[in-house]
Amino acid sequence: MMASTLAGCVDSVENDILDESQKITSWEENIEFLSPSEGDWVEGKFEVTVTTIDALEAEYLELWVNGQLGGNESMDDSVIFSIDTSNHSDGTGAPVRLELEIRVETHGVGVMNLTAIFPQRLTDSLAEDIQPEWNIEGDTLLFKSSRDLGEGLYEIYKLTPDGSEPSRVNTEQSYHGYPGWSPDGTHVVFNSWVYGNESGNRQMEIFTANISTGETHRVTDNSAFDDSGRWSPDGSEIIFYSNRDGTMDLWKVPVSETGEPTGPPVKLVGTDAREHCGRWSSDGEWIVYESDQSGNNDIWVVPSDGEESTQVTFDDYEDGYPAWSPDGTNIVYNSLRGINGDLHILSLADGVLHRLTSDPAIDAHPTWSADGRHIAFHSDRSGNFDIWVVEIPLINSNESS
Repeated sequence: MMASTLAGCVDSVENDILDESQKITSWEENIEFLSPSEGDWVEGKFEVTVTTIDALEAEYLELWVNGQLGGNESMDDSVIFSIDTSNHSDGTGAPVRLELEIRVETHGVGVMNLTAIFPQRLTDSLAEDIQPEWNIEGDTLLFKSSRDLGEGLYEIYKLTPDGSEPSRVNTEQSYHGYPGWSPDGTHVVFNSWVYGNESGNRQMEIFTANISTGETHRVTDNSAFDDSGRWSPDGSEIIFYSNRDGTMDLWKVPVSETGEPTGPPVKLVGTDAREHCGRWSSDGEWIVYESDQSGNNDIWVVPSDGEESTQVTFDDYEDGYPAWSPDGTNIVYNSLRGINGDLHILSLADGVLHRLTSDPAIDAHPTWSADGRHIAFHSDRSGNFDIWVVEIPLINSNESS
């Protein structure tokens, strides 16, 4: 009788162990992360969605973040956790790796790795601070602001990302748009209105100015709209876009070291579509720009000698304001997806795309620092447009997002 009873107990224990093993196996097979995806970059507060198809006998799920309990929710077909990345920041603005683990009854059944980024605001003004641009050294930004003149009237400012106050760059013009650096950092290029003799007649032209003296030179002189000048890395040319031939095309004009034109503009890229917002690669061999020649606003690249252009984004969104990484292997741009614009980084070698920002505000006009680790941009996430900067993770082309 005792042996029979003991055998029955052993069978029961074995069955319990088997049932527990089956439950854990079921959890591992049927509970998984739905979003975000492995390797994604996240910021601020974000949601983690977990699907729980056919999960057996579990009442609730736990989500652990870097070994800390991030939340627990009752079991359902789809469970959503809210995570605040600020709880994991080290206070420096540097990216932080997040290891997310799903646990059921203390059993870990799924792991995903993300990277949290922490955009930092550089300006805080009631005016519009927009269109930042790093210098070649990557230690100073230009931007335009309406802080002293009022809405719609812009001046150029310099800013170092150390918390110091911006300083104004004086020129002989009253309006300033799309400011950029000369390669030696002594001059700025910008566009400004020129008023004609007839009442209300005005045209947009490209100008350069000496940062120290304010001495200003007019680079273009045409009745068309000339905008968004950018100086070549060797200082010999300025690209801009213009509708002087009827459509918006990319042009370039030879200039002296002081920014005076030394010859007539020549067309670099011209189609029946709109080409604009060109930027040089750091070696001066390539220009990236935006165009709607495919029927949608996408990012394109063209050799700086004007050979055939190549399309590099093919999505259904409005992509714009592209800029090169210092080594020329990646392009950052803003993309209008839904009601807001976010920044994305595209690897030219393999097409891997990282979504850099994910705030419900508008993030636009990115510019990449010389060390490759920081991207400045303008955003209205604070309620009005300010200049922001974010330190980005080291980009691994083998990591998808």
